[in-house]
This record gives sequence, structure tokens and C-alpha cells, in this order.
Amino acid sequence: MKVLEALPAAQRETLIILPLHSQVPQEEQQQVFTPAPEGKMKIILSTTIAESSVTIDDVLAVVDSGLVREMNFNAESNMSTMATVPTSRASATQRTGRAGRVAPGVCYRLYSKAMLEAMPERPTPEIQRTALEATCLQTCSMTNAGVQKFLSQALDPPAEETVSLAMDRLKSLNAIADVDGPSNPADPSSVPRRRELLTPLGKLLSQLPLDPATGRMLIMGVVTQCLDPVLTAAACMSSRDPFITPTGMRDEAQRARRRFCETSDHHAVLRAYAEWRAVNAEEGFNRACGIQGLQTITSLRSQLLNELVRTGLVHAGDLGYGAKKELKADAVVNRHAGNEALTTAVLTTGVPGNLASRRRQSHFGVMRTRLEATAGLHPASVSFHRSPPRGRYGQAQLPDWFMYKEMVLSSQVFLRDCSAVTPEQLALFGGSKMTDLTRFKPTDAEIRSGRRASRGGTTTELDDDVATDLSDRSEPPPLLGADGLPVIPIDVLPPAVVDDDAWKPGHGLIDDWILTSSSCPDTSELLTDVRGELDAALAHKVMAPRRALSQEYAEIVDAIAATLHIVDARNDAALQKLARSEGASSYGSSSSSSYGGGPAGRAGFGDASRRGFGVAPRKAGRLKKDANGNFVRVAE
Repeated sequence: MKVLEALPAAQRETLIILPLHSQVPQEEQQQVFTPAPEGKMKIILSTTIAESSVTIDDVLAVVDSGLVREMNFNAESNMSTMATVPTSRASATQRTGRAGRVAPGVCYRLYSKAMLEAMPERPTPEIQRTALEATCLQTCSMTNAGVQKFLSQALDPPAEETVSLAMDRLKSLNAIADVDGPSNPADPSSVPRRRELLTPLGKLLSQLPLDPATGRMLIMGVVTQCLDPVLTAAACMSSRDPFITPTGMRDEAQRARRRFCETSDHHAVLRAYAEWRAVNAEEGFNRACGIQGLQTITSLRSQLLNELVRTGLVHAGDLGYGAKKELKADAVVNRHAGNEALTTAVLTTGVPGNLASRRRQSHFGVMRTRLEATAGLHPASVSFHRSPPRGRYGQAQLPDWFMYKEMVLSSQVFLRDCSAVTPEQLALFGGSKMTDLTRFKPTDAEIRSGRRASRGGTTTELDDDVATDLSDRSEPPPLLGADGLPVIPIDVLPPAVVDDDAWKPGHGLIDDWILTSSSCPDTSELLTDVRGELDAALAHKVMAPRRALSQEYAEIVDAIAATLHIVDARNDAALQKLARSEGASSYGSSSSSSYGGGPAGRAGFGDASRRGFGVAPRKAGRLKKDANGNFVRVAE
């Protein structure tokens, strides 16, 4: 822009400058193919999309910077890095060929011949710079030779550590299991070795055109009977963001997103898609809302629905009639489709380890994840604010917890595609595992030293900021709040570190860094049992997809759905009451999105129709309803 402004006005008027990248609206992209009028010069500022994806016939000159913005995935940190790196010699040759398609042309390279010769011959293979969970799952479904061994024979094999970490994530999803057996299944007397085999869930996930975690989320949507919005979310997670950000219009684009939702990027897309379908996919709606690609989401959604019908997870009778069959609104798998709080909770299972907590008020805008002490919401997120937002009554109450689709390193660490989550949603669905700390208390020596041994045998000390947070933490409130509902505070804990207070009865740990605490000793056991029942319900559905959920599992799902809905409404009422009494603004609401925290950052583990998950005495058995509607543990 500075170069353009330095030109004389008369010369500027002869230039037609057009950007070309994936975020440019389709109508504007078509302008690059229109020949320039006589006396005008067309200048196209393009990403690598013009390198091979499109051909513009009237281009006579190409200016090659010799650089490319490349995305690389670090499996250890579970973070993608967008970096500007030298392009390859093959790409440089391809760029040269873009000039002079219909007339003699020229390519100007902004680098020396020595720099060209130092470039890699070809771009980095995709298998070496992307997540490998889906690749490993497909490999495991096709060979018994071992995933690591099989992929090591590829033309450009990925790093062994990347494959190993991908396999660990698949095992945490229960998609792959290690089994001891003969090295040759056809010969039982062969030398025994440990093999990786697909579980029934893994076999089902390998048939879905989705990332394994997203596929498991989709099946959980069937189990929890809120399939329609989860189906749309799965299609959105597997395609490009439909919201576009035209050059120089970031604020306007964010306002367009926030028109649909203020605290969830996922629900913003879901609501935009629902409105788009309600107006029969009018193009005017797309232009007014800055949206494109919803037809692609519709196509992928139909493909996923057909796969669910084929596998038996969805009954064909649950589909409507017509050329484009859609789920009936009254289908069994849609009983809780209107419960946004439950939908948000289920979406967290699609990003099991991607949780972030908002740090103290003195660190506005700074988030903490399990591996990163400082991260920020991406500026394109509806939840992003450059400074504490102020509403009608003063400073807004912001969500304390978020889930996110991916963590990206560019100018700093950003969290993309974020949604606020309540403590209840996090405690019931968040993370890969929950541990009842009462059952795993460390030794007195470890407690006195302010550290404990991790499962790998290493130790980690509290960082200063977290130590301050924990030392300032007051005694957990009683189990029942003033409204008669149970309360579960959620605190942050760095990996493999707990303090003396954390080992009290009733405390649980999610993924080794998120602490749930309660003054009732049975709360963490109840939470782990409910999570276990959800996993068991999913396993039963996978084993017998055409059968309806048993009454016991259906009652647990109904109770969880009612709990999250009631807590969502209660939190909204509490925030609005706070806004009226203390002059604060209730940023967002349950009518626009679900988030927790309440006036003091605490939210309740709610009840089912005001009856509640009864905290049962610690005994063996499974959860069942008693005469009062509470869930209690009974002997098998």
C-alpha cells in the first residue's frame, strides 16, 4: 500500500489491483479472469492458489518472491505452525510457467541463482507436516505388520515420534488397542509380540471420512440424541471456515459472525447454516452475512448421514422423503437436538485435549492450555476482545473456559475456532480421562516437597503464576448452593503437579491438569462413574448399532441433558441478576450461547428436572434410578 500511495494519482488510476486467496468471496475471485480494459493494467496479488490451482490467460509477467507460507504440524505440542519459508525449485519452475499463456511473458525472480540452487528440490511432503491420526487408523485397518513399520516404508516416511504420538492419541480414543499374540496370526506357534489392533470403535471410525476424534464426536451425538447439530458441526470441522474476511474489513466480518453468536465460533456457524437453510439457500443471505461454502457443508453433511444409515447408527425410517433426505425433527436421535448446552458438551469430545482456561484479570486476553502457559484467542474468533468488553451495565463477565479446534503459532500462539464451555460441560465431557484423586493419593514426602512424581517418573514444580492462583484459592464451597443444586468448582493445575489441598476427598483431575473439587467426598467418584456410563453407552451402540439404547443408558442421557439445560438457564439468570445489582454486563446469554462461571466463576453440577444426580454412598455396582429419580449405585 505504501508503494501504491507513493505513485502519482494519474498512474494509480491506471492500475486494477485484485487480491486472490481462499478468503476472497467467489464473486470477487472471478474478477481476476476478466481482461483489463484498454489503458489499464491488472495486478493480481496471489497466494500459491495461482501457482497451480487456477490459470489466468492474460498474465504476461510474474513476480516470484521465492517464499511460501507453509503450515507444519508439531505432534509433540499438538500445535500447527504457519511460517514463511523458501519455496522449492519445482514450485519456482511452476510459477515461471504461469507467465505468457497466450503471449510471450517474463518471470522476475526476487532472489539470486545461488538462493535458487539452495532451495529444496520439492515441497515438504504432506505426510511429514500434518497430523497422522487418520493415516494411522487407515493403516491399522489394512495391515497387521504394524503401523510404524508400514509407514517407515513410505517414499517419504514420517518421523517415528510423530507416528508414535498419533498412535497414543488413537489409543486414548479407544480406537486402537495393544494386544499380545503370535507375530503371525496364521501360525499360533510363532514368536509372540505386541500388535496394534482396531477396536470395534476404531473399525467404525475408519469407515467415516472424518478425523477420528470428530468421528467419535459424531457417534456421541447419536448416543446423546442431539445428532442434527452435531452432524452439521462435524461437516463444518472437516471443511473450510464458511465465514470470509475481505481485505481491510476484519471488524465488519467479526460483527457479522457475532450476529449469530457471541461466545462460540461453532454455534455461530451452526446458526448461520440453520438460517441459510430456512431461507432456502438464497445467495443474498450469503452476501449479506459474508458466508461462502455452505453448499460444501451440505454435501458433506449428506455424505456423513448416509454413512450413519449404512452402518445402522441411524435408522432409515428417521429420514424424511424427497431427493435430499434429511433427518426428521422428531427422530429418536434428535430428541435433544434443541439443547444447545448438551450440543456444546458433545462438541468438546471432538477436541478431547484442546481445552483452555482464562487467566487472572491482570492477564486479560491470555489463555492457558495444558502445554502452553500463554496463548490467545484468534482475532477472528467471536470471543476475541482487544480489551475487556463493556456492556450496558459496565464491564462484562467473560467465560472462564474454552475448547478450541487447533492451536496455531504465527506471530504468537493462537487458539482457533473456540467455544466457551461451562464447568459442568467440562466435568462431564471434557478431556480424555478423569481420575478420582482420592484413589491416587501421593506419599506424604511428595506432598511436603510441593511436587509429586508423574507416571513417567519425572517431577515438575508449580510455576509462579499457578502457585499464586492455588495458594489464593479459598476453601471449596459446600456441595449444595443456595438454590439447592450441587456445586463443582473447576481449578487449573499444571501437568503432573498438585498441592496438598488437591488431595482431599471429592477432588478429581481431568487430563492431569484440570482440578474438580467439592466438599462432598463422593463427587469425583460420581463424575467418573457418569463419564464411564457415557463411554459404556457409546461402546454398546458401536457393538449393536441397530439397537436402541437400553433404558438405563437412555435415562442417564436424559438426566445429563436436563442438567445442562437447567444449569445453562440458571447461569444466565445469575448473570443478569449480577448485571442489575452490581452494574456488570452479562456478556452473552443462554439464548445466544452457553457458558459458565456464574458471578464468582463457579457453576453447578445441575439436576434432572430439579431432582438431581444423587450422590450415592461408595459401593460397587452400576448407576440406576431410585424411586425419587436420583441416580444411585446398586450391586450387579
